[in-house]
Amino acid sequence: MASKTFFSKDPMASKTSPRRPVMKTLTTTRSYTFSNYSKAAAQLMAGQALKSKAFDFHGRSWRIKLYPRGLSLATWNSVAVFVKCRTQPFDFDEEEVTIEILDRKGESVVFDDATAKTPALSIGDDGFSKGYVELASRRELEAACLRDDGSVTVRCTLLIRAEVVAKPHSVLPLPWRRNARAEDDGGIAVPTPSSWANELPPGDSSLFDTDTDAASTSAAGAPDLVTGSHTMIISRFSETKASLACGECLRSVQFRVGGSNWYIKVYPNGHDNGSSDRVSFFLARGRSDEPETTAEFAFELANFKEAGGGNNNNKSAKVRATFGGGGAGSTSPAAHLGFQLAAAELQSAPQMRNDLLVVRCRLGVFRGAPPSPLLAEAPAIAAPPDTRSSDLLWLLKSQEATDITIAAGGTTFRAHSCILAARSPVLLEQVREMANNPGKYPWRYVDVEEEEMSAMAFEALLHVVYTDQLPDMSYVEPTEEAVEGLLFAAEYYQVGRLKLRCEQWLCSFVTPFTVADILSMAVRYDLGLLEEACVKYATPDHVWEHVKGTVGFERLRASCPHIVREIESKQRKYASY
Repeated sequence: MASKTFFSKDPMASKTSPRRPVMKTLTTTRSYTFSNYSKAAAQLMAGQALKSKAFDFHGRSWRIKLYPRGLSLATWNSVAVFVKCRTQPFDFDEEEVTIEILDRKGESVVFDDATAKTPALSIGDDGFSKGYVELASRRELEAACLRDDGSVTVRCTLLIRAEVVAKPHSVLPLPWRRNARAEDDGGIAVPTPSSWANELPPGDSSLFDTDTDAASTSAAGAPDLVTGSHTMIISRFSETKASLACGECLRSVQFRVGGSNWYIKVYPNGHDNGSSDRVSFFLARGRSDEPETTAEFAFELANFKEAGGGNNNNKSAKVRATFGGGGAGSTSPAAHLGFQLAAAELQSAPQMRNDLLVVRCRLGVFRGAPPSPLLAEAPAIAAPPDTRSSDLLWLLKSQEATDITIAAGGTTFRAHSCILAARSPVLLEQVREMANNPGKYPWRYVDVEEEEMSAMAFEALLHVVYTDQLPDMSYVEPTEEAVEGLLFAAEYYQVGRLKLRCEQWLCSFVTPFTVADILSMAVRYDLGLLEEACVKYATPDHVWEHVKGTVGFERLRASCPHIVREIESKQRKYASY
């Protein structure tokens, strides 16, 4: 699929400015695997989408959406991929997007069907976001790109030429709007290099680098230390290693820290004959006429660390070295060895199952004479990854050592009374009553008589009680009966954490066209934080005009007239200023 220009600025606008702004060209490549494609294709209707996690680029929030049944009934036999910018302003000078659907080998597919060549410019589904849509025949896509596990991988490349701007504030500044932790489902998260590594498909042929961050620190009487980090990602590492000889290397792009340009050099077959059975990692300084500079640096295999593997050799010790600039008067080498790892050990590690290597270099550059020689660092023992959630989920599913049976919605569930009692005051009272009256409950059996408590809602409740996570809801719309059942379960059993999780999840669906229905749900289930956020979102005139044109507004006015009056009174108050 070819690159296309979209949502461009008026070319005449720049001519009216008396001073040319500082422009910068940025590019990023993101891959995302939709693991639930097969299941979603069977359940979703036209216009319903699977969504990737949001990612930040050029200070704005972006997302990839995949419509297994097309954008509308007119394109129901096609699969649509929509890459959208969710944050205003759309003041890009030049921009291109390439959308690729990858086959089972990780290669881009060019579809022969005519629908694959029918691009459409779109303003997005919330009235504010803009993006680019590609259509592909579902028949051809599933034949070439659907993997054995039912997943489909999409890759998009964005190129933007625009003024350098700061990242704007979130449209909804909610107290829970933060970067999601590893155990969060959904939400807005800035992908780390390791998360990109996990999302890249096996065999994806690419070598790219992430942005560098830098900061300056100093203490009284000590020279400034400018710190930064850079990540280099190498896919198809085994194939690359086989194509290079000993002494040949891969280089990252140059990044700037402490007034000098730097780059990473990776020798898959060693840097000399004595290291031909190892992988060598060097840090090099770019050519410069500036004097020599001293820096401290360390390497880390990021995907090894974050994958939770047992390999303890994923990190090097800190190295201090003097780097020359490569000029005629320079006596120090421009590159220094920082890390070596046996090639056999590296390639046999479980983290290399996707044949992907993520190398991170942390660098500190001294401004001025460095302090006393670097002392040996204190040894550290890495703590194993926290597996409590997965362990408890296994305990629930395996039904090992269960001691209570609960029937809900015609289905029986085996559980552990101590875990239920710790998470819900209502369940605590039920467990306490069974313990105090063994004759009344000889089989420790509880029947939930509430008709609104469905089996699916109670199963989801158990999932949150055991793991503190919502179940997979990537294909569930917020107005469906399943969501209402989940909120009823949270209120009935007084599980506050589940209620807050639902507020977080529902907040991600707020747009001018859905805010009225979500407000009604927030009032009905006493979701105070969500109600406050929706009212604040809907108050501006340009948003409220869109809201009043929706069917949900009529329902909101009939069921919650006080909310409508509150918003309109705030508008009159603002208009008086």
